[in-house]
This record gives sequence, structure tokens and C-alpha cells, in this order.
Amino acid sequence: MAFKTRTRRAYLGTILCTFLHSAALAAAEESSPRSCDSYREYVTTYNYLLDKKTLAFTKDQASVTAFRVAKGCDGAAGRFIRVFDLLINAKLTLQQSSEIAEEISWLDSESAETFAEIFKVAFLEKYLDLTLSDAIQLARSLSSDAAGASGPARKEFEKLVQFCLAKTGLGLSKPDCAKLSLQLVKLDERDSNKYVATAFVDLIEFLRSDNDGPKLATFEALQVAQEVIAMHVEAGRNFMPAYKFARDKKQLGLDRSKAIEFAKQIAGLSKAQSKPDRPREPQ
Repeated sequence: MAFKTRTRRAYLGTILCTFLHSAALAAAEESSPRSCDSYREYVTTYNYLLDKKTLAFTKDQASVTAFRVAKGCDGAAGRFIRVFDLLINAKLTLQQSSEIAEEISWLDSESAETFAEIFKVAFLEKYLDLTLSDAIQLARSLSSDAAGASGPARKEFEKLVQFCLAKTGLGLSKPDCAKLSLQLVKLDERDSNKYVATAFVDLIEFLRSDNDGPKLATFEALQVAQEVIAMHVEAGRNFMPAYKFARDKKQLGLDRSKAIEFAKQIAGLSKAQSKPDRPREPQ
């Protein structure tokens, strides 16, 4: 029996040592800096800048820029070139295009793609038609500030822009559409959800066209939807059944205005709250 006990202990000790060794290796890998093909990124950027005959880069200037881009590690040259081309074609100055492209080259590939796509949606005439500086600011906001969520943020922003510009959607002006779409995507980021566009569109359609909804005019539906979504991205899924319950004559039987207010109150509880204090026991 003693032998079996010692054997079992030795076996468990081996497992424990193996586990600790694996954990130590994993921790070392995480703490050690990763390797990077810096030369490839440098020379790709350097050759690109000198090969473009329309650019007034000297060899020294190209080298300095390429060195800074190489700090962005693997894929930095591609990110720089994508953004630089985009900005130069939009008639931004050479210096500003280079500075912003360098900045984006240090981000991850998803963030760089977000910058490029959001910039196009913001700047092109067929979409938001913003000024060059406003388009850059908006693209920076959704690529750099989204804390790892730039991919979903980009997709949600594009959906919202399509909906708010369309005549069958909200039919907003381009500046108003840009402002609304950005505000909503930022709410999505705050609440750690990635589907604000669907939640917002569903709520708008309920408010203005659903058979069981209040059938509000578009501008009224927009006001209510913004108020509800600001409570929490998912607040609409509580607002809609609460409104129908309030209007049901077998339930609360409220008129439209009071039913909307009731539903707002229920929607306001969508975000989990800390438990309320218990009422004090009577003395």
C-alpha cells in the first residue's frame, strides 16, 4: 500500500511539474518580443517611394520614411502603401499623406483596412461626401479608437450609412447621416456588442411601420430610437414587447403616448444594475 501511495504521488508530481513547465514556457513566449521581418518592410517601402516617379522623395527621405514604417513589423509596408495611395489620390499633401500612412502602418491589418474603407465611405461623393479633413478624422476614430473592435465597427458603420441615406431608410442629409452613424457605432463599442445597426434598424421599423407599433413619422421614430438605443444597444428588444403589452386592452390598455413612455421605462432597465438596497425593517 505504501508503495502504491508513493507511486501515485510521484505520478502526480510528474504531471504537476509538466504543467508548471508548460505554463512557464507559455509565459516566456508571451513576455519575449516576437520576431519581425523588418528588412522586408523597410525595403518594400523604400522601393515603393522611389519607384513612384510622381513623388518628390529623395533617397534620404525615402530611407527615413521606410525606417519608421518598418517599426510597424510584419505587414507594415502593405498597410502604409494602401493608406498612402488612398490619401495621395484624394489630393492630400505629400507630407500629411506620409505621416498618416505611417501612423496607420503601426496598427494591425484589420484596423488599417477599417481606416481605408471608412475613409472611402466618408469621402466619396456617392456616400457621405465629407471634406477631406473630416473624412480622415472619422476614419481615424473608427480605426484607432475602437480598441480591437475596428472590423465589426466598420461593418456596422457601413450598414448604418446605407440605411440613413436611403430614401426608404431615414433619408437624412449626408452630414447628419455621418454624425448619427458615428454616434451609434460608439455606443456599440461602449456596450461591447457588435450589432447596433440591426438593433437600430429593427427599432426604427417597429416604431414607424409595424402593425403592433405606434406608427410614428420617421423623424419621431428617429428621436425615440436614439433615446432608447442610448440606454443600451439591446434596449429595443425590451421596448418593443413592453409597448405592445402597454397598448393591449387586456393588459394595461394605455394610449399611444403613455405606452411609449412605459416602454421607455422598461427599456431603461435593459442594462444590468447593481441590486437595489433592501427596504429597512420597521423599528
